[in-house]
Amino acid sequence: MVSRYLHAEQCPICRQSGKDRSEDNLAVYDDGHKYCFSCGYWVPAPKTISSTKEKLTLSNEAIMNGTSSPDNELLPLPMDISGNLSPTAKRWLLSYGLTVEEQKKFWWSEEKQQLVYPIFDLEGHLLFWQARNFDRAIPQKYHTHGNLKDHLHILGHEGPLILVEDIVSAIKISRQHQAMALFGSHVSKDNLIRIRDFGIGKDTPIGFWLDSDKTKESIKYKNQAKELGMKAFSIVTRQDPKTYTHQEIYKFIDDYFNIIVAHQPA
Repeated sequence: MVSRYLHAEQCPICRQSGKDRSEDNLAVYDDGHKYCFSCGYWVPAPKTISSTKEKLTLSNEAIMNGTSSPDNELLPLPMDISGNLSPTAKRWLLSYGLTVEEQKKFWWSEEKQQLVYPIFDLEGHLLFWQARNFDRAIPQKYHTHGNLKDHLHILGHEGPLILVEDIVSAIKISRQHQAMALFGSHVSKDNLIRIRDFGIGKDTPIGFWLDSDKTKESIKYKNQAKELGMKAFSIVTRQDPKTYTHQEIYKFIDDYFNIIVAHQPA
């Protein structure tokens, strides 16, 4: 089904750089997704579990019937995914201060004992998902499917872009700033270039806030970003970003931003 254009509104990313004064860069469509034809900023359409499961079933049937190739197969989500999170999953998210609305971004598989975070492309295709395992018999904490190599999953609309390892940290930071989860701890040079070309790093600084055991990597990525002409800083803390309160996160970012970035040459 093709979405229908509704109206245009101001793009928050263009606005940060003093552009889109006519307030019409961001196209809004009837399925809820938005796209800026100037800078590429986008907001995906809200996805329901039922529509995703329907696509998953149809895709698998097409492959079994020989009418589609495995290359077109949707990522293998557990078939019992549900928006009804288990008490264990809710307690885990709540322990990091996620609100009820923020918890709705996650799905749950009772069979696999997995808390799933899905990511879709502009057309509504499942692009990537990562699950946090709660099955104690499985030693691997996280289970990932898909590839975000050519996709920037940026949350939030204002302030510097903060790169973190996990999605819970990204969600908490995005309440006040822009945030992007790496779903790991590696940032390729190609991704840094893609972020720069997206408009981050010149007027909007980029920050690297990795877990405490990745301090050297955080500083390395900051230096790589600077070599690419970006305003960059790294945040070093004893604990993971998600363990801090809303106020503490704001203070850490504000302090590092003011001390480090404000003294960099324009």
